Amino acid sequence: MTIRLFAAALLSAAALSASASAQSVYSQITVYNDSGVAITAVFVGPSSQPDWGQNTLDTAQVWPGDDLVVTMSNENGECLYDLRYDFADGDVFEEYQVDICAANGQRFEITGNSGVK
Repeated sequence: MTIRLFAAALLSAAALSASASAQSVYSQITVYNDSGVAITAVFVGPSSQPDWGQNTLDTAQVWPGDDLVVTMSNENGECLYDLRYDFADGDVFEEYQVDICAANGQRFEITGNSGVK
């Protein structure tokens, strides 16, 4: 199964959020797993860093139909983050330079055939 997500959709939706969110120390997005496949790992890190770092998923997996809240620190003024989702079927999706300051508080769906809503 190919999971296709579009960072452009995420960035477009994020642009609708209030600019005041850029002032907060932490940003959160909620990801609803509507892909039909469990998410087994989520890696999040500033786009300025060369590696993904640790798996930030605090449960074994995020089942289809469940939400995942991803919290990221922007205390150093960094708003651009890269996100990587690993799926139980072996698929991987990576998003680059997501503006977490603008996306703060947004909810997105990962779907199997239509990307991010």
